[in-house]
Amino acid sequence: MELYHALLAGKLLEINQKEVMKMPGLNRVILTGRLTKDPEVRYTKEEIPLARFTVAVNDLKKKDGTSGVNFFNCVAWRGLAGVCGEYLKKGSLVAIEGKMQFKSYESKGQKKQATEVLVDNMLMLDKSFYKSAGQPDAEKEDELVMAA
Repeated sequence: MELYHALLAGKLLEINQKEVMKMPGLNRVILTGRLTKDPEVRYTKEEIPLARFTVAVNDLKKKDGTSGVNFFNCVAWRGLAGVCGEYLKKGSLVAIEGKMQFKSYESKGQKKQATEVLVDNMLMLDKSFYKSAGQPDAEKEDELVMAA
C-alpha cells in the first residue's frame, strides 16, 4: 500500500492512495469582468429560459505595461437567466460564480469543442444599477444585488 506525504499547516500527513483516489474533484470558477454585449435569452422547448453572454476579464498588467483580456462564454438557466436578460447590458460589471463545462458537438460535419461557465450566482457590481433603483445614495453602496 502506497502512502503519500502532504504538508498541511506545518504538519506532515500520511495519506493512503485509496483515500486520494476517492476524493472528488473541484470545479469552481469565480470571475469579475464586463459583458461584451447584451445577454441573449432563449427558451427551450419546455419554456425554460436560458441566457448566454460573454464576460471579458482583464489580465494584470505586466512589467512592460502590457496586459491581455480573456473572454469567458457564460450560460445561466431559469430564474437567473431572466435576471441576466432583464438587468445586464453590454459593459455591465459583474461577478460570476459557477463551474466550467466542456462540450463536444458536430457542426456541418466537423467535430467541435466549446468551453463555457455554467453560472450558479451572479452579482451586479455597477453603481449605475443602484442609482436607477431609486434608493437613497447612502443605501445604494451598502447593498449589492445577488441572483442565484
